[in-house]
Amino acid sequence: MRKSPALISEVIRETRLPLRGLEDRPHKSQKHRYERRKVRECLRLTDWMAED
Repeated sequence: MRKSPALISEVIRETRLPLRGLEDRPHKSQKHRYERRKVRECLRLTDWMAED
C-alpha cells in the first residue's frame, strides 16, 4: 500500500504512539526503536521523492 507524503509527515509529527500498550509501559528501548523506525520511514520517503 502506497503512503502519501502528507500521511507520512503526519505520522512522524505525531507524538503519541499508535499502540495503546506502549503508553502504559514506557520502555526506553521500545520508544527509541519506534523513533528510529519513524526516521527511517522519513528517509525512505525523501529518497523516493528525489527519484521522481
